[in-house]
This record gives sequence, C-alpha cells and structure tokens, in this order.
Amino acid sequence: MMLDATNEAGHALRRPPRGSSADASGQRRTQRRAAEADVVEEIFQTDPISALGLPPPVSIGRDATVGEALAAVQKHGQGYVLIVEAGRPVGLMSEREVLMRIVARDVKYDEGVDKFMSHAPETLTLRDPIAKAVQMMNEGGERNIPIVDDNGMAVAVLRTLDIIHFLAEAFPAQVLNLPPRPHQLIAEPEGA
Repeated sequence: MMLDATNEAGHALRRPPRGSSADASGQRRTQRRAAEADVVEEIFQTDPISALGLPPPVSIGRDATVGEALAAVQKHGQGYVLIVEAGRPVGLMSEREVLMRIVARDVKYDEGVDKFMSHAPETLTLRDPIAKAVQMMNEGGERNIPIVDDNGMAVAVLRTLDIIHFLAEAFPAQVLNLPPRPHQLIAEPEGA
C-alpha cells in the first residue's frame, strides 16, 4: 500500500495500489455519491417549498414589545418570531437578533420590537423551488425566510433546520452513515 496522507491525529493513512479491488470499490462509492448528489440537486430544483410541509409561522404584531417577542420565541421553540402588520411580514427576530441586539445591550423588555427586528425580510412563495431558498441562504446569509401566499400574507417561515430535516428524511441511510469527519478514510471495508 502507498502512503496517501495523514489524518487529524497525524497517523499515516494508506491507500491501496491502483487497480486493486479496494480501488474499484472506492470508484463505485464515488460514482454512487455523485448520483445521490444529482438526485438531491434535482429535488431542490424541481420540488416547491410546499413539499416541506412547513407549519404556520410564529408571529406577533408590529406594535408588540421585546418581552412579547421573547415570550413567543421561548413558547414555540422555533428560533424566530415573524413580525407582521395586517398579516404581511414586515420584520423578523431570530435568536441571533435577540442575542446581538437585546441581551448584549441590556434592553428593557417593554421597548417596542420594531427597533430590534430585521426589517423588510425577503420573502418566497410556496410555489418557489427549494433551490431558490437554499441560494438565498447561501448568498445572503439568511437563516429564516418568510413564506407568503399570492396576497403577500405570511403562511410559514422556512428555516435552515427545515431543509436539513428534509434531507435527513429523504436520504436517511446516507445521513445516518456519514463518518464523524467527512474526509476520514476507512482503512478496511465494513465487515472485514
């Protein structure tokens, strides 16, 4: 066997010589992973956000206080509260905003939530493909995206965690069998 690399602990990892059965199984495994990645990409490109089965949003009115926003986040455990005006999203307060804008500044709980929320969040509809949401999350750093109906009324909030759960349900064997370190090489196949 040839020396290939070292792992995180500095131990030498060995790669079987080319042409061996282990090399062929590695190529099959790589091809299988590429095919699975194509399936995931196709699902994200074609499946609408409605396929995720999102629950109704945790929401409060624009005139609510910081204390009411915190109570809603704690009560529902979704990690966000959507701020609405006449049912339309006007802002969002996530756990991140709570930590960075409220806790870190020792804000009084009777102050208006309007001063501390993220204003005018970008929205998507239930018909938009999941890929569009993933792109917004990737490029814009969004973690929570309000989902609206054709009239602009809030119907859900898509969280990063919702996409992770979708992947875990769609591909349970692949997710549950991931190594603890993604680039870890297994010296011998299972059952050897």
